[in-house]
Amino acid sequence: MTVSKSEFPLGYFYVISKMNNLAMDIRDPSVIPNARAKIVMMPKKTTAIEKDTQLWIHQDGFLTNKMTGLVLDINIAESFLAVFTGECRMYLDNMKEKEAANDQRFGYDAEFGYIYSLSDPSMVLDIRHEEDLPDARLMIYKRKPVENSINQLWSIELSDPPRKVDPDDKSEDDSKRARMRAWFGNWRGWGDRKKALLIEEDLHEAHKKIYKEKRAKTSYELLAGAAAFEAVNSWEKKQKEEGKEVHSKLAKQLIASVAAAELVKLFNERGSVDDKNDDSFKREAKKTLMKRMAMAAAINYFESKHGI
Repeated sequence: MTVSKSEFPLGYFYVISKMNNLAMDIRDPSVIPNARAKIVMMPKKTTAIEKDTQLWIHQDGFLTNKMTGLVLDINIAESFLAVFTGECRMYLDNMKEKEAANDQRFGYDAEFGYIYSLSDPSMVLDIRHEEDLPDARLMIYKRKPVENSINQLWSIELSDPPRKVDPDDKSEDDSKRARMRAWFGNWRGWGDRKKALLIEEDLHEAHKKIYKEKRAKTSYELLAGAAAFEAVNSWEKKQKEEGKEVHSKLAKQLIASVAAAELVKLFNERGSVDDKNDDSFKREAKKTLMKRMAMAAAINYFESKHGI
């Protein structure tokens, strides 16, 4: 689904080149989450987990990669000539403080398709030398006229997890579901600042709807968020009752496994999450995706509560 707004949309999305329909990606995902990973163009990925290297979310000007939690960054190219030319290419990095983050904050001009630096809108995301093949490097370059700028033009395609929505629940609007999806990503590069993005109230509300009101029709985001909230709070309660440290070395891994088990329990209590036309492969794929969502949300919730 292509978004026709004058800014980046809510939720996770692909950045697709209008020149060749390739997606913005990370070179050599096997080395992530290392900072300074190079940004390249690759064929669009559609399967869960694998596609997370191509998914981005826009918050306060920063474009955060879902897989790594690091943000898109402009830096001098790692080449001898760049010392003399000043050529800058795109990388991943940890977030800088906002006042020093001019090379990490971007806007989107949906009318034409430019992705530009907020500190200097004349500088835009560019496929180097108009290279039309996978693994082409991305750089920042002076904006060209639209008729000559096909390698600088981009479309934004949302990539939402499958969900069932209660049409009678007016509180489940698109913006709330998009905020909830932020819990399911990796915010490693944000440090303590992720607390401003991951709003505990969203998980608390999800938990109330699922565990107390026992809503029959809910989005998949709510189910995963509710399981995450239950996992963290039950873990903390159990540790305190047993006189144990809440912050053990394995706390996050154990909490993630509790969240996955809690989601399985919800499946068993509520019946199938399947759509009528789903085959067994799709049913299992959806359950696997939802467990990953719950585990990620639980870890993010625990970290945001305890400042780690």
